[in-house]
Amino acid sequence: MVKKDKAVQRKKEQVKKLVEGAAMGLGFFVLFGIMIIPGLREGMGTALDVVLGPLAAFVGPDNFLITIIILAVITGIYTSVIQKYTMNWELMAKSKEYQKQIRELQKELMEAKKEDNKHKIKKLEKKRAEVMRKQTQFSGEMFRQQMKPMAYIGIITIPIFMWIWEYVGMYSGGAVIFPLIGAKDLSDSFIFSFPYWVLWYMICSIPITQLIRKAIGIKSGM
Repeated sequence: MVKKDKAVQRKKEQVKKLVEGAAMGLGFFVLFGIMIIPGLREGMGTALDVVLGPLAAFVGPDNFLITIIILAVITGIYTSVIQKYTMNWELMAKSKEYQKQIRELQKELMEAKKEDNKHKIKKLEKKRAEVMRKQTQFSGEMFRQQMKPMAYIGIITIPIFMWIWEYVGMYSGGAVIFPLIGAKDLSDSFIFSFPYWVLWYMICSIPITQLIRKAIGIKSGM
C-alpha cells in the first residue's frame, strides 16, 4: 500500500514537472518569438482584439488611459496569483536569510580587521565561506524558481502588450491628457524608445500590483 502511494505520488510529480516544462517552454517561445518571428506581434494583437477590442470600445478611444488601468489591474491579479502558487517561498526566505547572514558576517569581518583580531578574522571567514557554500548549493533551483513564474506570466502578458501596441498604432484620437505631464501622443517615445503608454502602464501597474500582493499575502521584498 505504501509502495503504491509512493508510486502515485511520484507519477503526480512527474506529470506536474511535465506540465510546468511545457508551460515554461510556451512562455519562452512567446517571449522570444516576437523578436525573431515576423508577424507574430501583429498576429497576437489581432487575435486578442476579439477579447480586448470590445473593452476598449466600451471605455472609449478617448479614455484609453482608463483601459490601460483596467489591464494593469487584470495583469496585477494574475501575476500575483501565479507568483504565489508557483514559487517556493520557503526557499526564497531561506535565500534571503543566507544573504542577511553574509551581510552581517561581512560587517563583523570588517570590524575584526580594524581591530586586527586575527583569530576572529579566521573564524568569521570560515563561517562566511560555509554560509556562501550553502547558498551556492541551491542557486540553480533559486534561478528556476524566479524564471518559472516569468514564463507563465509571459504567456498572457506579452499578448496583452502586443494588443496595446497594435491598438495604439491604429489609434486615431491624437494626443491624450496624461496627469502631470499634459497632452502626449500614446505612441510618442519618452525614453529609450519606450512609448508613453508603457510609462502609463508602469505608473499604474506598480502600486496596483503591490496592493494585490499584500492582499493575497505575498510579503514585500520576496
